Amino acid sequence: MFNYIDAVIFLSTLGLVLGVGFYVGRKENSGEDYFLGGRSLPWWGVAGSLFGTNVSANHIVGMLGIGYSVGFAQSNYMWGAIPALLLLSYIFLPLYRRKKIFTLSQFLGNRYGESSKLLYSGILLVLIAIQLAAGLYIGSRSLLPFWKDLGWENLGYAEGVLLLGIFSTAYTWFGGLKAVVYTDVIQSILILLAGVLLAYLTIQHPAVGGWEGLWTKEAIAVASEKRMDLFLPSDHSSLPWTGALTGLFFLHIFYWGTNQYVVQRTLGAKSLREARAGILGDGFLTLIIPFFTVLTGVAAYHLWNQTNLISEVDPDEAFSRLVSLVVPSGYGFGGLILAGLLGAIFSSVDSMLNSASTLFTVDFYTKIKETPLGKKFLGEKLEDEEAVRVGRMFLLFFSFLTIFLALFTYTPNSKGNFFLEISGQSAHFTLGLLSVFLVGVFWKRSNSKAAWVTILICPILSIFLPFIYSILASGIPEIQSAFGEKLNFLHRVFIVSIFGILSQILLSLIFSKDESENKSRPGFSVGIPTKTFYLTFLFLFVFGLLVYSRIGLGINAKTCAWTSFAFSGLFFFGISLYKTKRFPKKYRVRAFFRNDIWAAGLLISATLWLYFIFS
Repeated sequence: MFNYIDAVIFLSTLGLVLGVGFYVGRKENSGEDYFLGGRSLPWWGVAGSLFGTNVSANHIVGMLGIGYSVGFAQSNYMWGAIPALLLLSYIFLPLYRRKKIFTLSQFLGNRYGESSKLLYSGILLVLIAIQLAAGLYIGSRSLLPFWKDLGWENLGYAEGVLLLGIFSTAYTWFGGLKAVVYTDVIQSILILLAGVLLAYLTIQHPAVGGWEGLWTKEAIAVASEKRMDLFLPSDHSSLPWTGALTGLFFLHIFYWGTNQYVVQRTLGAKSLREARAGILGDGFLTLIIPFFTVLTGVAAYHLWNQTNLISEVDPDEAFSRLVSLVVPSGYGFGGLILAGLLGAIFSSVDSMLNSASTLFTVDFYTKIKETPLGKKFLGEKLEDEEAVRVGRMFLLFFSFLTIFLALFTYTPNSKGNFFLEISGQSAHFTLGLLSVFLVGVFWKRSNSKAAWVTILICPILSIFLPFIYSILASGIPEIQSAFGEKLNFLHRVFIVSIFGILSQILLSLIFSKDESENKSRPGFSVGIPTKTFYLTFLFLFVFGLLVYSRIGLGINAKTCAWTSFAFSGLFFFGISLYKTKRFPKKYRVRAFFRNDIWAAGLLISATLWLYFIFS
């Protein structure tokens, strides 16, 4: 039961977040200040904000629910993000910062022209609206049992949505990105404390029996009750291993590398070095997320399985039911966990609101001002004060829109895995954008006409592909036995991504017959030095041998895990040492630590270790 000690902790946290947000944003007057924090964010601010934005209420509640209903395979959503974070650090971000852009649509505009730029912004605004409404829904639904325990009977689902929307809008409206980032750092600390506390209390519950008890229950469980398998069969309805290693990879690239409300934090960093340090710091934090979300859900499954309550607990309410069951009253623990949930809600809502405001102001409002009517009534030049004022006005409108969507498109009594449902819905809109980004970055001949065609055609294919699959699967039993009766959305993501990339390349070749367009828009490309290519090939070759040793030869998981950790660690340590040779000896130690390759290597080593140890 929650009591007034918990209420005091909860309300104090709310006051702290609002106070910090208003304080740090009190001098945000220019467009660069408001939308990018004056490009002055330190690495720890970038890391904390990325972590807080990523670990939304969808993750805290949704991933715990999937751990409860599906199992530890949901960890692929976090550990599989590491390659995408490295792509952002070393491929995408240098290009973005070189252009000194506010939005990623500006990057597409430079690369492909206005049509692709506005398509990106429009699609992202739709996507942000979907994600924001979903965040308000899951946040308010998760708070319902706590309101009841505290005796606040008048606070229902609608009131929860309104309160969450209004409070997060308030400090975001006032302080811009800097307020978002610094409040996200506080909220990230709260999320970590709350997540670790709930995980500990759940695993140590007598019905679970601690870490050893959990593994014992897993060892004796029948196949249908096992929850600690990292890779599930290819025909699994929710998280097949074939989708986790293919389609999920493309989702990660979009989310971390081409998504405005994530990348915007790195654009606001003091320098490229600070941005990279923040991204790598977030990478290490990302690795531990499954241990206080998914693993907690796995423990909750075994807890309720012991008491025969599995049929009574839905995945999306597992979090709130678990807190009521395992958290002792009178110590303020409930208030801390509730504060962590509040931080998870705020840290995602504020980030998306700020990014939506940036996209509209920089891309659409400036375009409106260029029209004859815009010049007549709005003036020709966009001043800083006007940009901030317009951004704030749109933020209010967008906030009210998403509150409306959360109130009238969701029901607090719905069942199922909300996290997977929202991931599947969002993927329809993103894969065309991802395809033109990837081809545009790595291939100079990528064409602007091909880009907007690819952006528009991929969502159509994504929507109709499940129907096409059903027809094929019904006529070809081998497909159905291998990948299931219905097309899993991760398999759909992989197919549509490959189609989008091939479509962009083929259409570019067709449309590029007019060489004058290529000369007028030369494009970008990322040059990969020959030495880097050979080192990458060597690393992947050894990694392939380790995978074969584990799967084909059946070598012990611990042996493969520690071998992979040692090899990758030494590999990147050696590269970092080699790069220090160009400095005088007295500066080499300093140069080594200023070079972030060793940190990236440590991140890769830890990721491989986790994959092998749980394989």
